[in-house]
Amino acid sequence: MLKAEWTYLRQHKMMLVVLLMIALIPAIYCYFYLSSMWNTYGHSADIPVAVVNHDQPVTDQGHRVAIGQQLTRNLDKSTALDFHHLSATTAQRRLKAGKLYLVVTIPASFSRNATTLLTDTPHQLQLHYDLNSGANFIVSKMTTGAANAITTKVSHNVTQLETQVLLQALRGATAGMTRAAAGSQQLTSGTQRLQAGNRQLQTATQAAKQPALTAELTATQQGLTQLQTGSQSLGTSLAVGGQRLATLATRPANARVLAQPVIAHSHDVASVPNNGTGMAPFAIAIGLYVGGIALGTMYDGRRTYRRPRNALTWWASKAVIIGMVALGQSGLLYATLRQANTLTVQSRLMLFSAILIGSLLFLSLIFCLRLLLGGFGTWLISIVLVLQLASSGGLYPLPLVSPLAQALNPWLPMTYLIQVLRAAISTNLALPGAWWTMLLMIIGLNGLIIARFQLDLKRNALAD
Repeated sequence: MLKAEWTYLRQHKMMLVVLLMIALIPAIYCYFYLSSMWNTYGHSADIPVAVVNHDQPVTDQGHRVAIGQQLTRNLDKSTALDFHHLSATTAQRRLKAGKLYLVVTIPASFSRNATTLLTDTPHQLQLHYDLNSGANFIVSKMTTGAANAITTKVSHNVTQLETQVLLQALRGATAGMTRAAAGSQQLTSGTQRLQAGNRQLQTATQAAKQPALTAELTATQQGLTQLQTGSQSLGTSLAVGGQRLATLATRPANARVLAQPVIAHSHDVASVPNNGTGMAPFAIAIGLYVGGIALGTMYDGRRTYRRPRNALTWWASKAVIIGMVALGQSGLLYATLRQANTLTVQSRLMLFSAILIGSLLFLSLIFCLRLLLGGFGTWLISIVLVLQLASSGGLYPLPLVSPLAQALNPWLPMTYLIQVLRAAISTNLALPGAWWTMLLMIIGLNGLIIARFQLDLKRNALAD
């Protein structure tokens, strides 16, 4: 038997080629799938995010405070993510469309609030983060981490700024105290001179000598002048130091805002409650394709049991059966997702429609490849699956995958199915382009099948 098998293979060289291509499938799968996401987190600098700066600079104690402008410049220079300085309208539109994955908004009062942390009415600084988990669940975790890092960095900068203000006030108070000490010394010296002058005055009065009396009166006047100068210097210095310290509020509220000067407000425009919901579009697409492979293997899309009158009726006889299977598997999958997985969606009708269109699309592709290319088409079906797993954007967004995967993305049917599934489950976008692309693919693939049947009829190559 073994000898007969080898004899058959030697006589049918094409079968050897088919077996070799089948043996290559695991290697091709690992190469394309792993290379597409080999270092995804190393490409985080390609994730597009936006910075919207509404901050209005202020002047505090002669210094210009423009924290929003400084933060925007720093983020523009950052290589952690691909930051873009955009208007609020443009940023929100691109975020909802899935073209951005995070929007950082700096309010107009950002710098003004930074100057209030040591006053009687301290205000925390607020940063607003908008993300879109529905566009890609995995990348939303990455951008959330980036948002936390930004908040921490800004908090550090604000704390440093307020510490400088505090230290300047303390330095001013220290200088005032130093001058007060000098004035106090003057005061002591003047008092001593005054006392000495008084003693000498008394002595001179007793002696009743006019020249001595005049000299001692002069000394007394100098002592009084020095005493007055020292007293004024002491009062002025203490007043200046007190005023500098009086500007700093020391209530518990000030301690709280200094401990956490910046707070973050996050808003998810398409919130995903759990990992299962985030991965559902990818899992649905894979399930539909695997189901299509099973049907393509078990059901002969070419064999007829009576001679067809024309290619259209031949196609229709097969399309009805395949369409019924597509409807059945779509209904069962939809019911499983809703009842067993308790999947929460934005639109039930859109979800079922996406599943049905996706099933018809994959079945059309699988039967078209098998009918047009035979054994090579069967092999190509597996390769298309591998390419779609790596390049459709089901796991990681395009900025994180390899250039080859990015180039293949627009040509793969799973790309558009995942888009409409995400819209049905999370983002609630219309996406007419994706729907029309899938419908046109279905029409085109079935048109090729009809053309193949027409060619077989002309060749009379039916296998009744």
